[in-house]
Amino acid sequence: MLFSHPTGRRVRGLRAGAVAAVAAIALSSCGTDTTEEETAAPSGEGSGAFPVTIEHAFGSTEITEKPERVVTVGWSDEGTLLALDIVPVGIAESTFGAREDGLLEWDAEKLEELGGEKPTLISNDDGIPVEQVASLAPDLILGVQSGLEENQYEQLSQIAPTIPYLDKPWQTAWQDQTVAVGRSVGMEEEAQQLVDDTNAYIDGIAEQHPQFAEKTFAFGTVTQDGQLAFYIDGEPRAEVMKQLGFAPAGITEQLDVAEGQFFGTTSMENADKVDADVMVMWYNSADAREAAEANPVFQQIPAVQDGGYVAFDDDAVAMAMSAVSPLSLPWAVDQFLPDLVKAAEGKA
Repeated sequence: MLFSHPTGRRVRGLRAGAVAAVAAIALSSCGTDTTEEETAAPSGEGSGAFPVTIEHAFGSTEITEKPERVVTVGWSDEGTLLALDIVPVGIAESTFGAREDGLLEWDAEKLEELGGEKPTLISNDDGIPVEQVASLAPDLILGVQSGLEENQYEQLSQIAPTIPYLDKPWQTAWQDQTVAVGRSVGMEEEAQQLVDDTNAYIDGIAEQHPQFAEKTFAFGTVTQDGQLAFYIDGEPRAEVMKQLGFAPAGITEQLDVAEGQFFGTTSMENADKVDADVMVMWYNSADAREAAEANPVFQQIPAVQDGGYVAFDDDAVAMAMSAVSPLSLPWAVDQFLPDLVKAAEGKA
C-alpha cells in the first residue's frame, strides 16, 4: 500500500459510462420531490466570490457558484473540507489506517464535532467508480492529492467541475492542496488561515527541538522484494520531516526513481550507505517489521546501529503522515514525536 495509491492503480469505465451516469441522474432528479435544502450537506460559510478558476496539471477548471455537494476521490481532500466545516457527500474509502466504519480517526472526530451525516464511501480499488460518483449528484469533485489520469479527469468532468492534482501526481504540498480546496468552495481566506495555524504548530515543534536542524533523515520502508525504499523530495511525508527541521540525507538523491513515482529504491546491499542520522521506517504489519529487522544487512544501517532508527507498524499513523491535511498532520506528529526526539538524540 505504501507505494501504490488507490486512485492511480487502474482505469476502469469508458467515457460513455460517465455520460450515461450523468443522464441517469438527470432523469431521476426530474421524478423526485426532494429539495436542494433537504439533500445538501452541511457546509462552511466563506466570503469568496464566484466564479473561480483553479489551475492544475490538466489545464484549468472553472467553478461558477459555491458548491453544495462535494465528492472527494483523492487523499486528504475530505480532511481539508471537514477542517473548513464542510461535510462532503462522498469520500474516497480508506482501506488502510481506517476505523471499522471506514473513516479515518481524525476525520471521524471532526465529523462528530460537526454533527454531520457520514459521507458515502467510494471504493477506488478498480479505478474511479464513475457511476457511483454520479449517483451522488456532486457539483464539485476533488482529487487534488491523487494520481488521476487525464481520461479519468475527463470522465469526472462530465459529471461536475473536477480538480485533479496541481502539478505532479501524489506530490501536491498539503499547503497548496488546502488553499486550492478552500478556493474551490469559496473559502480561500479560511483555508489559508488553516495553513498558517498548522504551520505555526509544526514550526513551534521545530523551535522546541533545535536538535532536529542538525540531523539528516530518510523516511521509507522495506519493499516486499527486500529493497530499501525512501520518499523523495516533494513527497508529503518528506516535506513534513523537512518542516520539522530535518534535512534530506544524501541517500535520497542516489535512489532509483521510476518516472512519475514519489519514492526511490536501493538494494539492501547498500544498507551501509544509508547516511541518514534519523531513519524513519514504517511497516504494514509487525511481521514485516520483524522480518526486516532480522536481516543482518539491515542491521548495518548506521541509524540502526547509532540509535537513530524509528520504526512503527501503526497503519493509522502511517496513513496520517501519507494523507496530510490540517486535521491529520497534528494528529500524526503528536503520535510519533516522542520517538523522533529519542532518535535525534541517538537514544531510540
